[in-house]
Amino acid sequence: MSGEPLPEDLEAVATRFAALWQALSRSGAGPRPPAETRLLADRVRDALDRRIDRLDAADPGFIANSFAQEARAHEGALTEIHRLRHRDLGTLHALKTLRPDQADNVVARDLLLREAGFGARLRHRHVAAATAALRLADGRPALLMDWLPFSLSERMQKAPSCYDEILATAAALLSGLEAVHEAGLVHADLAPDNLLYDGEDLATLRIADFGIALEAGQRHGDVDLAKAGREGFSAPEQQAGEPLDGRADLYACGRILSMLLEGAAVPTDARDFLQEFSARLVHPDPDGRPASASIALAMLRSGRMVP
Repeated sequence: MSGEPLPEDLEAVATRFAALWQALSRSGAGPRPPAETRLLADRVRDALDRRIDRLDAADPGFIANSFAQEARAHEGALTEIHRLRHRDLGTLHALKTLRPDQADNVVARDLLLREAGFGARLRHRHVAAATAALRLADGRPALLMDWLPFSLSERMQKAPSCYDEILATAAALLSGLEAVHEAGLVHADLAPDNLLYDGEDLATLRIADFGIALEAGQRHGDVDLAKAGREGFSAPEQQAGEPLDGRADLYACGRILSMLLEGAAVPTDARDFLQEFSARLVHPDPDGRPASASIALAMLRSGRMVP
């Protein structure tokens, strides 16, 4: 018991509640079907949870009977991302699905389902992969993910990074890549706008968007993509349509690190090492780069280049 006094008009509230339940369970034609009563009760519960004083006659847009759509956060050429809120827990989530005008795009649908399969193989604190695959009411596949509202791209536009931020970002990125590559995958689309975090601490950074990821040793032509990748971040072998391994992601990591160093306040000796390190990552020949993300991460942490 809370020990707090009950309101004096509790009896009036109880009477109105009884009338509400009568309206939910019966219509003018008699008792409602149980499924209809449950649906109406859910609508009332959702309104109470959100503390709104009226019911919208329109479809609330619940997904899997659990997630309310709050906003469309991003729209790409083939897919769109929505911000969802769990109706019971109040937690925020991201939903990635095909744009309505791409619902019949077989290649885009297959890529999205491949991404769901990759998500099942990836569980790491620096990876933001799909946590579940859903079907929308219109049949479009959709991926449920954690909601991460901030991107490294937005952060870089605000102010130059400091030395500690650069180290934290590079370490988180390489740690996430280590897990991706150990799972036998190549991300193939690393760029600042695909590196997300949920607060001010860049050490929480996570690699997102595995939409054009590949199995190591595949080329994008194997999944019906004539050309895929990000201009300015794709490794030469990716631009040439060759089979990829994790070293292609290290190239993109080096490009990102170079961008972070621009205008950053970094001690001279540390800058010299980081510039040499990033140059090694972006070597045009994959054999000139570190052999793995694990080796690159060890180099970063030790502050020493290895042959």
